Amino acid sequence: MVVLITGASHTGKTLLAQKLLEKYRCSVLSIDLLKMGLIRSKNTDLTPEDDEELEFYLWKIVKEIVKTAVENKQNLIVEGCYIPFTWKQDFTEEYLKDILYQVWKNRKLL
Repeated sequence: MVVLITGASHTGKTLLAQKLLEKYRCSVLSIDLLKMGLIRSKNTDLTPEDDEELEFYLWKIVKEIVKTAVENKQNLIVEGCYIPFTWKQDFTEEYLKDILYQVWKNRKLL
C-alpha cells in the first residue's frame, strides 16, 4: 500500500507521516527532502521558489517511485505539496487499488 499525503505548506503533512512511520514502521518519502537534495546537488537549475516547475519535475520522479513500491508490494508513505491534483491519470487501475490519497488541510483530512 502506498499512501500519498498532500496539502498546502505548513498543514502538518510531515508530522502525520512521522506519526504513521512510528506506528506502522513503513518507509516515508518526503518530497521536500528529495527536492532539496536535487537542488543542492545541482541536478536541477530549479530553486525552492519555482513551485509550478518543481511539481512537474518532482512528480515525474515520485510517480515512478510509487509504481515501483506497488510492483514490489512495499508499503510507502509519500508526503509533500508537489503531488498534482491530476495524479490519478498517471496510474492504471491495477496501481490505483494499492494507492491511498489523502489531502491534509489545517491539520485535518479533507
